[in-house]
Amino acid sequence: MFETEATNVVPFKPRKPAAQHHPRTLIERIYAAGSLSVRADDVATKTAARMLQRLGFLVIESISADGTLHPLGPGETRNAMDRPWRLSKPAFSGEPGLPDGEGAFRF
Repeated sequence: MFETEATNVVPFKPRKPAAQHHPRTLIERIYAAGSLSVRADDVATKTAARMLQRLGFLVIESISADGTLHPLGPGETRNAMDRPWRLSKPAFSGEPGLPDGEGAFRF
């Protein structure tokens, strides 16, 4: 009555949405690690990062297909939303991207 046909269809798990983080949490994670990679489809994090870059809290670099980094100015970030980004701590004292093991906001 019912015949089962052999198929080669493999079900994939649905993608989880990108985590939503408050900009302060984003700054703390970047300053503690030194830098943070952001997926190309994580629009919420990129939007928060653009705002923080305008305020001078972050350095944004675009990651190309071969892995090279290209620094993005405040006006260039809109055109690079389709590429993965690297968010780094700015060079307040020394080299950009050096980690701060004690965290950015000590009380």
